[in-house]
Amino acid sequence: MNLAILIPFGILVIALIIFLVVRNQKEKIKLEDKLNNDFHKSKEAEGDIDTEEVLK
Repeated sequence: MNLAILIPFGILVIALIIFLVVRNQKEKIKLEDKLNNDFHKSKEAEGDIDTEEVLK
């Protein structure tokens, strides 16, 4: 009798854990992309506008 309750409950718990892990991985990838693209470039990487104007 208890097995009839425990087996579906166990399957639901395992499915919930798998769902949460997959969702967490997707969010982790989105966060990494956001953090990698959300930084200020240094002045050397953008091109030093002040130096270029002086040379002209």
